[in-house]
Amino acid sequence: MDTANHIQLKQRGSVLLISLVILLILTIVGVSAMRNTAMEEKMAGNMRDKGLSFQAAEATLRAAEKYIEDNVISTQPFDTDGSDGLYDKTDMSVWKTLSWDANDSIEYSDFDSTYQISESPRFIIQHIASIATDANTLNLGNYGQNTGAGTIEMFLITARATGGSGNSPVLLQSTFGKLI
Repeated sequence: MDTANHIQLKQRGSVLLISLVILLILTIVGVSAMRNTAMEEKMAGNMRDKGLSFQAAEATLRAAEKYIEDNVISTQPFDTDGSDGLYDKTDMSVWKTLSWDANDSIEYSDFDSTYQISESPRFIIQHIASIATDANTLNLGNYGQNTGAGTIEMFLITARATGGSGNSPVLLQSTFGKLI
């Protein structure tokens, strides 16, 4: 009987020690799972923000094309200072050095708070080339009233937009031609 009591005394506290080790392991697993979940939420938020930026920039490109169609009747306003958002081809990477404010770009103001973007998208237009065409080059099959001859003015449009946080700017460019 003495040996039974001796074994029982040796085992006192071993269940507590094993329980604490298991509790520690479960705590580490739980904290790790919470960190992974938080990281996934941040990634999903950033993807949404980037998507908003891209959609706003894409819409801004279309608005700039419409701006050219409706407002540009000559290449005279295109110069090097670009105070009106219209630039010539002197510096083809001017978009890299802009502050993208009212002093150097054009605001696309059709975006409001319902679009959940942090600031209004902006664009610039650069006149990059004039292409003279022959009489039948642009009017295939002689449809329409014009002969198709004329000068096509080529423009490089650069649009900049941000998402909801302003931390994910997107720059998109397109080339657009207009017969003037």
